[in-house]
Amino acid sequence: MKKLKIKLLLSLLLVISFSCDKKYEIKTTFETKKNEYWKYKDACDGGRGLFFKFYKDGSYDKYNRFIDDGFELFNNDGDLIGGKRTWSIKNDSVFVWDNEKYNIEKYGKQEIILSYYHYKEKNKKCIITLNKVK
Repeated sequence: MKKLKIKLLLSLLLVISFSCDKKYEIKTTFETKKNEYWKYKDACDGGRGLFFKFYKDGSYDKYNRFIDDGFELFNNDGDLIGGKRTWSIKNDSVFVWDNEKYNIEKYGKQEIILSYYHYKEKNKKCIITLNKVK
């Protein structure tokens, strides 16, 4: 009986360790280096021309890109001033962006694919693609 408890405990610790490693791997995939940005495209809502940087501390910034001038910080849009900008990974499969939750469909060093269900058309699955650019 004692051996069974030890085996169960070791198995549980192994599962927890694997889960934490995967969450860390996903989190570091989203994080951007100094000259890296994620180009945002929402198949349902457009969003072309927006770029994001995700930081280790769980914050992010939004950018515009200009042909001649490069990237420009764009966190506020005129009189629309955004509040605190946060992101995190939940349960190894959910990207929490501000107060919205997106399923992580696929992730890699150059592309991340997220999904959500349209707020008006409940059965319509929408895809967000993030492509890394420099």
